[in-house]
Amino acid sequence: MFRTVIIGITCGSAFGLPDVVCTEINGATSYGVVDGVAAYSFGTTICNFGDSPTPYQSDTNQHPLIAQSIYMLKDHQLKQIGLGFVRHTTLPDSGNLCGRSCTLSSDDALGFGCSDTSSSDANGDQAMMGPRTEVNAFHTDFPHPFTSMNQGGDAVYKRVQVDLADISDPDALYFVETQIIAPGEYPYDSANNVSYRRVVFAPGTANAVLLGPTYEQLPAIYALRDHGNGVRTPDESVHIDQVTVNGIGLVNVASRVEYLEDESLYRYDYVIHNQYCVQPFGWIEHTATMNRDAQGLGFSSPVYHGDLDEMVDDQAWTVDLFRGETMLYRQAVGFPDDPNANTIRWGTAYSFSLKTDSQPLQEVEDTITIGWQTAANSGGHPYFLTADAIMPYSGEFICSPDVNGDGLLNFFDVSAFIKNYFDGVDYNGDGVVNFFDVSRFLSDYSEGCP
Repeated sequence: MFRTVIIGITCGSAFGLPDVVCTEINGATSYGVVDGVAAYSFGTTICNFGDSPTPYQSDTNQHPLIAQSIYMLKDHQLKQIGLGFVRHTTLPDSGNLCGRSCTLSSDDALGFGCSDTSSSDANGDQAMMGPRTEVNAFHTDFPHPFTSMNQGGDAVYKRVQVDLADISDPDALYFVETQIIAPGEYPYDSANNVSYRRVVFAPGTANAVLLGPTYEQLPAIYALRDHGNGVRTPDESVHIDQVTVNGIGLVNVASRVEYLEDESLYRYDYVIHNQYCVQPFGWIEHTATMNRDAQGLGFSSPVYHGDLDEMVDDQAWTVDLFRGETMLYRQAVGFPDDPNANTIRWGTAYSFSLKTDSQPLQEVEDTITIGWQTAANSGGHPYFLTADAIMPYSGEFICSPDVNGDGLLNFFDVSAFIKNYFDGVDYNGDGVVNFFDVSRFLSDYSEGCP
């Protein structure tokens, strides 16, 4: 079976903490078209399913953020085509729409079991919308007052923007995704904070209308599988990995391969979604064997806009093709040295595709590898998941000190680590094989596996 491969370690969860979920995407506001760009915002219901209140302090950075995006699905390819600023919430309405008893808290907190409903107009209030790029979605941290607070503009300013041409395809399906960043949840798992729902755009007016249910606690990348063959008609050939990397965040990777009989080629499609990783991803590598160069190379990324966010370069990634083991390598232009490089930041999904005569392998060697840069968070040292360091992911999380991948920690892992060390394998990912790799391995081995 063809599958993606990525290393990952689970984070824990705990009682006595808030657990904030977007349970409904309800209502849509269309703001018209400016210079070929349409803008939207969507209503939300947030529920606190945890055991303690979550803060809603609008005059500090202790309040939830609401981020929204638009995706297009066509021909078994999913692309994120719309992106907006985050909406900073104010006081909650503390309703009882969560299916459990609402335990009221203070006016500036959402009690457990309580709901907070925001209209689509409220989520499109320009005065309360700020840039994504100043938000650390993993640590749920951001400045206050935020950049562009209380600032307005034309009809599309700050709101979810999408090219009119991208939402005018009658053969495509469209989805809106909502992500909640809740400060009370860090440092525990917030993987359930993203939901999506189908949306259609009326011909001519491009007004948005929501259809069907809200797919609660699932990012829109799951639409590639669950609607890949039409509305509510799953594409079972889509494989999705969801991996939490300890101390970094969560990434989702979708992959699909199809044999094109008329071309005698295999088409590979990938979507990489950074849900809330601290470090943006800057390159990917597909490993296989090929007899001739890949064809039909495709790349798609969302476009940032507005104050601060617009500094992000939207230039397409570079592509290098090789014969032999490495078939395809893509890298963001300027990465990792340019902080504004077009990297896969939190809340965004990038799409990649290619055609080749290389059929998918049955073993773990058929892989996709992802790398990122941690300059802002680890003393300027780059961190990559290299081909020598990856381990298979097939439904269970992999423990790093389990070097030989047999599910046990024992002498054989020590022996495998020593062999890798002398073979030049960089265990801690700092780009150098030295004492620090030994120290990191011993520390991980001592801590054991989850």
